[in-house]
Amino acid sequence: MMVDKMAERGDITSDDISTLTNALRQCKLDGVATEVEKIFRENTSQTDLTKPETNLQGRDEQKAMRQWEEHGNALSTLLQATEVLGRKFELPTPTGSRTDTSAERHRERKEVEQELLHLRSSSFEAIDTTEAFIHENSAYLSAQQHSETRHRIRELRKQLEDLTNQLLKLRAATPPQVEAVQPIDLNCVTIEATDSKEKHQSIIDQLKEASDRGSPIRMLILDTTFKTIHGNGNITLSSGVLLPFISTLAVLVVWTKKERVLCEAEFSGLLKYGSESTRIQEYTFQYCDLPSLTGTSSREVLKELQERGAKVKWVNTTHCLNTSSGFWEMDNIDGIRENCTLGVVMYEHWRKESYALQINKLQFASENKIPIRLVNLNRCYSSITSDGSNIILQSGQSLPAMSSVKIINITTEDGRLIPEDEFARLLDYANQSQAIKDLRFQECELPPTVSASTISSEIKSKNFKVSWLTTGHRLNLHDRTWQIDDMDTIRESCGAGVLIFKQCSSHMHTLQMHLLTVASQNNIPIAFISLRMSYRAVDATTGSIILESGVMLPRLSSLSELGINASGSELTEEDVNGLMDYSRQCSKLNFFWCFPPWSVSTHARPHSKRQVHWDPEDKDVFTLDSASSRWVNEETRMALTEREYQDMLIRFRLKWK
Repeated sequence: MMVDKMAERGDITSDDISTLTNALRQCKLDGVATEVEKIFRENTSQTDLTKPETNLQGRDEQKAMRQWEEHGNALSTLLQATEVLGRKFELPTPTGSRTDTSAERHRERKEVEQELLHLRSSSFEAIDTTEAFIHENSAYLSAQQHSETRHRIRELRKQLEDLTNQLLKLRAATPPQVEAVQPIDLNCVTIEATDSKEKHQSIIDQLKEASDRGSPIRMLILDTTFKTIHGNGNITLSSGVLLPFISTLAVLVVWTKKERVLCEAEFSGLLKYGSESTRIQEYTFQYCDLPSLTGTSSREVLKELQERGAKVKWVNTTHCLNTSSGFWEMDNIDGIRENCTLGVVMYEHWRKESYALQINKLQFASENKIPIRLVNLNRCYSSITSDGSNIILQSGQSLPAMSSVKIINITTEDGRLIPEDEFARLLDYANQSQAIKDLRFQECELPPTVSASTISSEIKSKNFKVSWLTTGHRLNLHDRTWQIDDMDTIRESCGAGVLIFKQCSSHMHTLQMHLLTVASQNNIPIAFISLRMSYRAVDATTGSIILESGVMLPRLSSLSELGINASGSELTEEDVNGLMDYSRQCSKLNFFWCFPPWSVSTHARPHSKRQVHWDPEDKDVFTLDSASSRWVNEETRMALTEREYQDMLIRFRLKWK
């Protein structure tokens, strides 16, 4: 858009006005375009409106003042244009309707709003440039001229602030556009967590209508939307919408977040869903940790399942529930083969029983020479035995070495150090597989140097990869040095995002900087960088970020998102200025569990296309408004007041002291 160029240059020309008015006419805002052209003609009779030249040493007072007058006209034009757009934005919603259902009208309002915000941002930039001009050319201005011009600046700034606050209120009062109702496919209906509350309700209404008509619904998938189950059999979704019993449903699929652990009451409650009907023949669960049904209260549920002939499948363990005993039993060999082809994952905080099911499955696959593509130990690795034959899980259970596994991935808790002797035993553990291709490590710190005795001749002959995905490096088994991996691994590491921990050594940080620099130089996208308590400051000379280890994080042209996780820290205006400047090319800048200033100075004002979010780990999340440089509540869309900010700061300090 034209205003993007204006925001970058900090000026406005006749070409800009022409582009703006053309855009307004395309949005069917001919009246607004005509008024903007009229204002422009009245304020500029001879010259384009550009910001004044600076460093006018040697120029006479008359020329400096003429340039100031021209720039003053530019400020007036910008201000009046924002007023015109502001009046257009205030057009009321049709009488008798609480919600504007016109998609065209909603689009027009949003486009006008965006033009208004960017135009105001340009106005602020123009004011700042003018103030710098006055300061640098004070020798050519009298005391009275100083006073008059600064008074005019103050009035313009105040008026722009008032208009911006008015816009924020209008945005909060703007009714949402009603989404068009999309008909559901009764063969497979999915309710996703990313969908709005309104969409959830629309899907459920259609499910009830289909059920009332007697239309069969083959499958309903709750994609991370299950929140809780009630005694009457109704399910509450993550959006708060109630999912009642659907009498014609055949298969219920529940996908949860990977760390979700369901207690016996929740699990049996879900199996009661549909107990009034003989139609539900299958319940399928994925990613969650499930119990056996051994309690007295579960006997009735098991009896109902038996009578209906319903099956209960736990996909990620390849087990089915025995409806007679309430215990889990291994599925058929084809199901195990399919699951091992996809890969087997174990998560932290699982029950011992759940780990035992996965271990038994892996042992069965290994003994029957079923290829296991991947074993992923996600934060559940504890240690390895002295002979390297068994991995000890956080639960205390042992995972024996497997002969048919191709890839072993170990993700530890943040920044954990694995010393060389433990690292050597893990190499021996992986070497016991005849099919091993890659031993991977994530989120841990590995030894910077490896002695000759660590790597046996057998390991060298197999020449499997030892990948340190957190740094994008792999171990050369022959010269025992860490080297940047191939481009595919670099893409994988950077595509998954890079975590930089405070507790890690300068050696690990240096390897990570090497990875990021190579990725940036080769235009490999870096999904995000998360600085986990590792941010110290921004270097004023180079603009690079200084880590706690002293290592420098350079500017990266292919970085999409930067996250600052600074638990308990209060960021200064200098910090925010530096991070805004560093992340200028990013699409997002996120602040987590820290406290930035209430308002952001002109220098730190965000680029028009970048989103800046702040999650103080309080009850609300905020977005930085690009025009007013104020934090706006993402839910209410209201600007954070200074009083609210101070109250939050008190709670923040009490929490982190």
